[in-house]
Amino acid sequence: MEKHRIEWIDIFKLLGIMAIFCGHMGKETGGLYNFVFLYHVPLFFFASGIFAGRLENLSIREAIRKKCSQIIVPYLFFVMISMIVIILTTNENIYTYLGYGKQFVFGIRNQMYASSLWFFSCLFSMSILFDILRRIFKKRILLLTVSAGIYFVSILVLPDRPDVTPSWIFNIDSAMYYLIYYTVGYVFHDKLTEEQKELSAARKVLQLTGVAFLLGYALLVYVRKDVVASALGQIIPGTGLVYPVIRALLLIMFQVVLARFFVGMGKLHEVGAQTLWLCGNEFIVKKIFNALADIAGFQIVITSALSAILYAGIMVCFIYKVLMPFEKKIYGRFLEIIIKEKR
Repeated sequence: MEKHRIEWIDIFKLLGIMAIFCGHMGKETGGLYNFVFLYHVPLFFFASGIFAGRLENLSIREAIRKKCSQIIVPYLFFVMISMIVIILTTNENIYTYLGYGKQFVFGIRNQMYASSLWFFSCLFSMSILFDILRRIFKKRILLLTVSAGIYFVSILVLPDRPDVTPSWIFNIDSAMYYLIYYTVGYVFHDKLTEEQKELSAARKVLQLTGVAFLLGYALLVYVRKDVVASALGQIIPGTGLVYPVIRALLLIMFQVVLARFFVGMGKLHEVGAQTLWLCGNEFIVKKIFNALADIAGFQIVITSALSAILYAGIMVCFIYKVLMPFEKKIYGRFLEIIIKEKR
């Protein structure tokens, strides 16, 4: 059955992947670097959680199988492509390449050569963890409470904080840390996916006030003048542990506003619908661009936030227009081989 796609959510994910690409360009992007790292990873787990309810009518075994086909199979495909690119662009010995392969097997964030692929393993672990919790805790308020509890366990109990030093296989510790965003997306599914209705004058004023607040808040955070953090710290001491979640959710809501604003503009939603392909190709497209730059005799240098955004846009276009059509043909053959092996 074909999924019903919601245009603004696909644009929302495109904004997220642009933020990811910009963040990975380093501190040369100026204030954009610190800004996007406050919300870009939570954004994707929030977006994934919106549709977590699609597993509700499946058994746990069926849910795991579905997530394997949706996440693990693409992960293996991009691992294969990435390993080919690594071998073609480096001059290492066989043991080094085997070491890279081992990194992909464990799938731990910050410990893989093609580092952006960590999202696949973490999303898989998180979706299974959430599905188990959803079957135990039927009420959404309980799910939120348990997810918040797991967040605090991840930062206060685990020997290494997952947001700083992730170390568990398939990013289970990172899944614990980011689970709260996935759960919030799930809890607010109905509100986020309902069709927009004609608002009364009072509701329009309220909505505009909310948008103005989010815009102002995002600008203040961008210039590192977070007055909300300062105010909360004075009113409620000890909010330092929970405020990063509040801040990320507020910035995510700002991205929701932006995504809704861009609805109807070109084919942004069609590009955003290919999130996993964009994510899986980040390492590959960078290698291709750097190789082409070397051949042409120049260097790709990012010097500002604007140049980072433009370069990220070029990366997205190249993946969508050039790499994806070619890769999807290979992926079809890849699936045929896997199906034959299962039989």
